[in-house]
Amino acid sequence: MKAHWVTTGTSTTGFEWTGGDTVRRDSGMLVEALIGEPNFKEIWWLELALRAARSVARVKLPAGSATGFMVAPDIVMTNNHVFENETDASSAVLQFNYRLKADGDPAERDEWRCDPDGLFKTNPDLDYTIVRVKKRANENAGDIWGHFNLRHGVTVNENQRVNIVQHPQGRFQEIAFRDNQVKSVQNEYIQYLTDTDYGTSGSPVLDDWFRVVALHNQRVRDPNKPDRWYRNQGYRVETILNDVGNLIP
Repeated sequence: MKAHWVTTGTSTTGFEWTGGDTVRRDSGMLVEALIGEPNFKEIWWLELALRAARSVARVKLPAGSATGFMVAPDIVMTNNHVFENETDASSAVLQFNYRLKADGDPAERDEWRCDPDGLFKTNPDLDYTIVRVKKRANENAGDIWGHFNLRHGVTVNENQRVNIVQHPQGRFQEIAFRDNQVKSVQNEYIQYLTDTDYGTSGSPVLDDWFRVVALHNQRVRDPNKPDRWYRNQGYRVETILNDVGNLIP
């Protein structure tokens, strides 16, 4: 056993560089394996991701699908362009646990319906809708699948990382968590590099502690290349909460 490798890394000569310009070895700096920003995550990060994913549902519509997430035991949030009115909400099915298991088999999904007569509030300017979810056998969907606390009091900053649990193109649940920096923070919305696709509408934008910091709603064009998508965008949770008032606990 080369014990000194355990604490100082491999030999000072290291392995040979195999591409691009050669690197200087005479700088006096220790040669380490950190390349750019460190990407280490504690294993509990994966536990938080899986816990958060439980509260995210595929929103099955008569003409397509989107994403939504529980923000109270009996309230789901998605975009206004997903549920523009009560009829849209009434026609939808919320599918929790719509995912593949590690062995490649589909998990057993759990379906719930909305109750817009009980609660329906929408705002096209902030592109959000919240709607009551019907009880089933006297239970709430959020009691079984969990729900996010939007009143966590944290904010989001540029260069922070954000992750999105989603159902892109109606597929089984996925998470985007690489190349995911926040690039702009405005009063009402943020823009980020985290990947999305059709069907991601209504997904929660999550910080690295899996707290909701925004509601994903659209992609953004490159100002210099109109045929190229440049960033993604979501409305900040603080802005939505100010509009919702006390409808969300």
